[in-house]
Amino acid sequence: MTKYLLYIMPYTRYLLLILFLTLSSSCFADTVWMKNGDQLSGSIKVIDRNKMVMDTKYAGTITIKATEVKTFTLDQPAVVKNDLYAEKFFIKQIKPSEEPGAIIIVDKKDQEQTVSITNNLILYKQKINEFIDNITFNGNIKGGFFLDKGTKKTEQYMLDTNIFVKHNLWRHNILTNFRRNFKNDNVSTYYYSAQYNLDKFITPEFFWQSSVQYRHDWIEAINSKKSFGSGPGYQLWDNELSSLSLALLLNYQEMHYQDGDESRHPLGTMRWDYQRFFNGKAIRLFTNGSIGRSFNHSVSLDLNTAIGVSYKLTDWFTINSTLNKAKDKTKDGNSNNVNYNLGVGVTW
Repeated sequence: MTKYLLYIMPYTRYLLLILFLTLSSSCFADTVWMKNGDQLSGSIKVIDRNKMVMDTKYAGTITIKATEVKTFTLDQPAVVKNDLYAEKFFIKQIKPSEEPGAIIIVDKKDQEQTVSITNNLILYKQKINEFIDNITFNGNIKGGFFLDKGTKKTEQYMLDTNIFVKHNLWRHNILTNFRRNFKNDNVSTYYYSAQYNLDKFITPEFFWQSSVQYRHDWIEAINSKKSFGSGPGYQLWDNELSSLSLALLLNYQEMHYQDGDESRHPLGTMRWDYQRFFNGKAIRLFTNGSIGRSFNHSVSLDLNTAIGVSYKLTDWFTINSTLNKAKDKTKDGNSNNVNYNLGVGVTW
C-alpha cells in the first residue's frame, strides 16, 4: 500500500489541476476574445444596448462594451436577436468566428449562421426550472427618508423588502412595505403590510401559488386586512433580460374597520409580476401587484400595486424610485393610499 501511494503522489498535483479545470469549465465555460488581444473566461449573462454582462470567478460581475469584443463562445441555450424588433434565434451554442466582430450561432438543428456583434445585438439565456439541490437567494431592500423643515414641517419614511428563495421547483417570495408620513405633526399615512407567496412549479411554465397577506393601517377606514388564497399561475417568460408571471387566486379575506365593524368574504384576485432590465442590467423597470373583487357585494375593488425603476450604482447599491398605490372600495368603508418615494437600497 505504501509503495502504491509513493507511486501516485508525484502525479497528485496534476490530477488536482485537471479536476479544478474541469469544475471551473463546467461553471464558467464561456470565453471572450477582445479586439485588443485580451481573453476572458466566465459566464455570459446578457448582451443589451452594447453592454455584455459576464460573471467571473476572479472579478465578480463585469460589464464589457460589446463592440470591443472580437468574438466569443457560449455553451448554453440562449436567444439571439440582431435588434429589439428582429426575429429571435433560439440557439444551442455559439462558436468563435475567424471574422473579427462576429460569432457563429448554432441552432437546435445544428445549422450554423454568422452574426455580427453590433450595438443592437441582444442575447439572453433562458432560465430553466429544474430540480437542483442548491438554494438560490436573491432580492432587494429599499429605504428612504425625507425631511422638510420649511413653513410646513414634512417627514416621510419608507422601507420595502422583496426576497426570493428557490429550491428545487419551489419558489418562495416575501414582500414587506412600511410607510409613515407627517405634515405639521399630523399623520397622513401610516401603515405596514407583509405578504408570503409559495409557488410550486408543475411544468417549467405552470405553477400553483399559495399566498398569505396581512395589512395594518392606523389612518384609513379599514384598520386591518388579511387574506389566504391559492390558485394557478403561469410564467409567460423568464430570462436574464426580463420576466413576467400571472396568477389567479381564490381568497378568503377578512377586514376590520376603525369603527369596529368586520366583514368576511371570498375574493377573486389576479396577480402580476414583471421586470425588465436595460443598459446591461444597470437599469431595472418593474411592476407588481394584484387586483380583485369579492364574489358578493362586500368589496367592489381590491387594488395593490407598485411601479418603479432602479439604477445600479455598484453591484449591490441602487437608487430607487417607486410609486405605490393601495385602494379598497367596500360597502362598509374605503381606503386609498398613494405614495411616491425616492430612496436607496441594496440588491443581491
